[in-house]
Amino acid sequence: MPERIVALRFVPRSHYLDAMTAVAALREAGLEHGRYGIFHLHDDEHPDEPKFSVASLTEPGSFDLERLAGKPLAGMSFFMVLPGARDPVDRFDAMVGTARALAHKLDAELFDDAGSSWSIQRERYIREELIAYRLQSASS
Repeated sequence: MPERIVALRFVPRSHYLDAMTAVAALREAGLEHGRYGIFHLHDDEHPDEPKFSVASLTEPGSFDLERLAGKPLAGMSFFMVLPGARDPVDRFDAMVGTARALAHKLDAELFDDAGSSWSIQRERYIREELIAYRLQSASS
């Protein structure tokens, strides 16, 4: 199966998001700072492979935890890499659910990877693609 990345953007409604507040919210949601200096959601079943990851929208994308105090974040990118050991639809649902909860908590908006507003239609479309991907990978 070819590698594929499914992503969504998390952008604050106000001009910037306080980096320390964002990191605290990510940790409260169960994500851990790790490889590449970004955040990952792991579980006990597949500890080496995250369900999904979160990077800063500001290059290089990493969160330098020692230099975050007082720094604004332009936003974050939630993403998952396929193929993977877990069900892609379950991973997608976990990623979208977490992003939605944090967007509500931190007063942010969600956008797709092309920069269009996140909608129920877009979410359903991606979910259908992931169901097809799952079927295709099961038959190969």
